[in-house]
Amino acid sequence: MRILFVTASYLPTTNGVTYHIASTAQALRKIGHKVYILAPSFPGYKDTDKHLIRYPSLPNPFIKTYPLGIPLVFFNKIRKLKPDLVHTHHPFIIGQFAAQVAEKLSKPLFFTAHTQYEQYLNYYFPHGYNLTSKIIIRDLQKLGKRCQKVVCPSANTEHRLNRYGIKNTTVINNGVEDYFFVKPKKKSISQPTLVFTGRLEKEKNPFFLLKIGQELKKLIPNFRLIIIGSGSLLNKLQQKSLQSKLENNLLFTGDVNRSLLPDIYKSAHLFITPSTSEVMPLSVIEAGASGLPVIALKNSGLEELVINGRTGFVLNKNPKEIAEKINYLFQNPKILQKLSLDSYKHAQNFSVEKTTEKLLQLYRS
Repeated sequence: MRILFVTASYLPTTNGVTYHIASTAQALRKIGHKVYILAPSFPGYKDTDKHLIRYPSLPNPFIKTYPLGIPLVFFNKIRKLKPDLVHTHHPFIIGQFAAQVAEKLSKPLFFTAHTQYEQYLNYYFPHGYNLTSKIIIRDLQKLGKRCQKVVCPSANTEHRLNRYGIKNTTVINNGVEDYFFVKPKKKSISQPTLVFTGRLEKEKNPFFLLKIGQELKKLIPNFRLIIIGSGSLLNKLQQKSLQSKLENNLLFTGDVNRSLLPDIYKSAHLFITPSTSEVMPLSVIEAGASGLPVIALKNSGLEELVINGRTGFVLNKNPKEIAEKINYLFQNPKILQKLSLDSYKHAQNFSVEKTTEKLLQLYRS
C-alpha cells in the first residue's frame, strides 16, 4: 500500500503529533508499505528520510520551532507518488489542502483529530472564544464530511466530535515504540522522584506543578521532580521555582532526545501531568510502558490511559490532596510496586505495532 501523510508539523519539531507520525510511518514501512510524508520545511535541518517531501514555510513569530507551512506543492509531484490514500494529521489549511489532493486523485481521505483544537483557544484567545471556537468546529465538520473516516485517538475525542455532528468516526489509540517497554524492577526510594514530559505552554498547565511541589516539600523534603521539555514558559517556571524555594527539588532538562527517555523514566518512580486538555498523549503512554504509575487530574481526558487506583490516580485539582497521595505511595512501596507493574501491563495495549495494525485494517476496509 502507498500512503501519503500530510502534516503541519514534523521533525525536528518536538510534539506528540510529530512523534506519532514518525513512529507510525516507521511501523508501516517495516511491514512493507510505502509511506510518504508531506511536511513544512525546517531551515537548517537535514532530512534523512527519502520519502519526506517538504513544502515551503514561513518563520513563526510566536514559536520558532513551529514554522508556518504554506502547502504549495506541484500536483504532478504528488501524482507521481501514486498514493492509494491520503491521511491528514491536521485540519484547517493543511486539512483542506489534503482534501483537495485526495479529490483530484480520486482517493479516500482520512483525518486524525490529535488535538482539542477548540479548547486551546481558551488559553490564547479567551475573549474571542465563542466566535473562534464556532469557526474551528465548522472547519472540523467541513473536513469530516470529505473524509472516509475521522480517526479519534480516544473515546473522549470521538464523543466530542459526535456532539459536533461528525459521525464517521472510529477510535484508534496512539502507540509507542518497543524500546519504551521495560518491565519495572524494585527501586530504591531514598530520593523519591517524579517526572513530567511535555511542552511548557499554557495548555499544559505547568505552573500547577509548582503548587504541588510546594505542598510535597512539606511532606517529602528531598523529593525530586524532573521537568522535561521546553516552551515559552520555561524561563518563568525557573524563576518561579526559585521564588518558591524549590530550586533544589526541580530539575529542568529542556528538550531531551526521545531515545533517552526510557533511561530517565527508569530512574523515576511516578509520572505526573497537570494538563487538562489532553487527547491521547504519548508521554503518558511512554511512562506507563516504562512502568511508571501516573498522577493525573480529573476531567483531563486521561481516564482511558490512567485507571484510577490500578495504574495511577486521577485526582481532584487540589495540590495538597495530590501531595498527600504521592506521599502515601512512597510510604507504601509495595502498593507503588503493584501500580508500577499494572501500569506496564496496561501499556501493552498501546504498542505502535498494535495500533498500526488497526490503522491498516481501517485502510483496507
